[in-house]
Amino acid sequence: MGNTPARPGRRTVALIGANVGLALHPVDRNGVHIAGEPASCFASFWMADWSRWGSGTALMVATLQGWRSYGSNELLASTLATELTRFFPEAARFPLGAVGHTHDEFDVELDLERGFRATGRRAAIEVSGVLDRRQFSAPDFQLGTANAAMSNVYHPCSGGKLSEFGVEWPGEPTVYPGPRGPSSSAYMAVAESWAL
Repeated sequence: MGNTPARPGRRTVALIGANVGLALHPVDRNGVHIAGEPASCFASFWMADWSRWGSGTALMVATLQGWRSYGSNELLASTLATELTRFFPEAARFPLGAVGHTHDEFDVELDLERGFRATGRRAAIEVSGVLDRRQFSAPDFQLGTANAAMSNVYHPCSGGKLSEFGVEWPGEPTVYPGPRGPSSSAYMAVAESWAL
C-alpha cells in the first residue's frame, strides 16, 4: 500500500460490500430438477457498505416479465441493476427494460457458516447450506462494451428461497461441479469489490 495517486485512465473503486445471488430452476412435484429447463428468475441482493452511488441494501428480481427492485434507495437499486447486475451470466436470459421499484427496508442476517437471509415487508430472499468458500477474481469482468475488476470470497449454497408480496417463487437452485469445487446458482459473495 502506498500513497501513489491513480494514473489517468486507471480503474477506481466503485463499490465495496457483498452480493447474494439466487437463480431458481423448475423442479417436478418430487423436487427433482426438470432437465434442460432454464431458470425462471434471478435475484441479486446487494449490501453496499460504500459505493459511488450511495450505500445500503437493494434486491433485484429479474424475470421474463421484467425487472423489479426493492430497497430504500431507488438510485442505488436502479444503478446496480443497470450498471452491474444485468451483465451477470445468470441474468443474461432476462432482458432489461425499465426497472420497477418498490420501497422496502430489509432485516439482514449473514452467517458465513450457514447462509443469508434478508427479510423486507414486501420481498425476501434466503440462501442456505454453504458448500465451499474460495477466493474469486475477475480482472476483466465484461460490462457490455466496458469491463471492470471484481473480486470476492465465493460461497456456493445448496438451498434458496425468494418471495415477493408473500408469494414464494417455485423452483430450486442448481448445484454443479466446477473446476475448483462445487458451484451453485445460489451463492454469497462477500468481501466484494468492484473497480470501474
